[in-house]
Amino acid sequence: MNAQPKHRRAWLTDVILVAVALVFQLYFISRAWKIHVNLFGDAVYYDHSATLLLLKHVYSYWSYGPAAQVTPGYPFFLAFAYALTHLTSFHHQIEMHVVQSFQHLLIVGQVYLLYRIMRYILPNWASVVGAVLWMIYPPVNWAADQLLTETLYVTTLLAFTWTFLIALRKMTFWYYVLAGATLGITTLVRPTVLPLVFAPLLLLFSREYRVKIVQFLRNWAGYLGTFILCMLPWWIRNVVTMHQFILTDTDMGNPLLFGSDPNFEQDTHLADGLSPTQQEQLAIHRIIQGFTHEPFIYLKWYTVDKLGLLFGTPWFSAHPGVHADMLTKVTYYFAQAHLVWVIAGVIGLILGIWKPYLRWLSALVLFLIVVQLPFIPINRYVYPVMPYLFVGVMYFVIWLTNLIKNRRKPVINA
Repeated sequence: MNAQPKHRRAWLTDVILVAVALVFQLYFISRAWKIHVNLFGDAVYYDHSATLLLLKHVYSYWSYGPAAQVTPGYPFFLAFAYALTHLTSFHHQIEMHVVQSFQHLLIVGQVYLLYRIMRYILPNWASVVGAVLWMIYPPVNWAADQLLTETLYVTTLLAFTWTFLIALRKMTFWYYVLAGATLGITTLVRPTVLPLVFAPLLLLFSREYRVKIVQFLRNWAGYLGTFILCMLPWWIRNVVTMHQFILTDTDMGNPLLFGSDPNFEQDTHLADGLSPTQQEQLAIHRIIQGFTHEPFIYLKWYTVDKLGLLFGTPWFSAHPGVHADMLTKVTYYFAQAHLVWVIAGVIGLILGIWKPYLRWLSALVLFLIVVQLPFIPINRYVYPVMPYLFVGVMYFVIWLTNLIKNRRKPVINA
């Protein structure tokens, strides 16, 4: 009897949340169009890749010939936005502003996706609050102004997470197919998630899935098959153009090499004159030598030290600027609460490890952190973990609320 009003309330919550997120992002879009776009670091190469792709139909990165330093997801996203802009203008600043606008609109999708993920674990009010906290978390809107992979990657990663949770609940073939497709798209944006193609195999530890082994294998085949279909064009292109099979990209050596330098005490020109393969080989050699001759220093570097560098500060601008408006200043100071979200989020994920769906999110967070530890510890690389920490934050809030309520209950003597 109450199903229809309940459904109507859920639908209304969705609409209001998306509308609020959209209005919030429209403010940042209008502000972005007033500021000149300056490119630096990796953004220069992504922009070069997209521009060259449109001009000469050559996929490259920092050169003018065919290359596979990075997977093509983000450069293709940039090229698509640039191509749309060419319908009315060829001004490069306008092209980049269009990209920023698209990325701010993707944040609206992130807010909704995170809300839907939270609904698997949290009550409605907590899911709304958690999604809003992510929406106003300053690095989110700052990231959308950067021509870097993070905004697109977080969106596709959340889409994969949601479809995977749906597949776990529904246990049907087509939901696993959808999850495999979103994982493939996410891998083409940032390849560190590729090992998640084996994530469904963890279900074999559950008796429920072992007794349905035929159905499970069929579902996983659909998941794996769509993942391969998404990756196949990239693999074929590399074999035809690069004359070798490249699973993801060839750019791993550089961040791995500089990640092998405890506290950055060695020469900053470690990679000079070395090919990507040589950088990777040198990095592996340095890691083996380090753990062999200085095991405690290297163990501390690859755990405590790197975690401190990765999570100690938010991926955000260092200063709000002299002419910053009031909202910019407020969000800047709000960003300083970053460690609160990190600590509370980790505690919440640990406390909820026995909850079925939260256990999967905790495992995903652990995986995303562990795969970054071998590389150079830059806070930008763990920014995609933050939405999941906000799930932990809200679970921690609920746990504290329940603890306080239980302590306030009067003790009734028999």
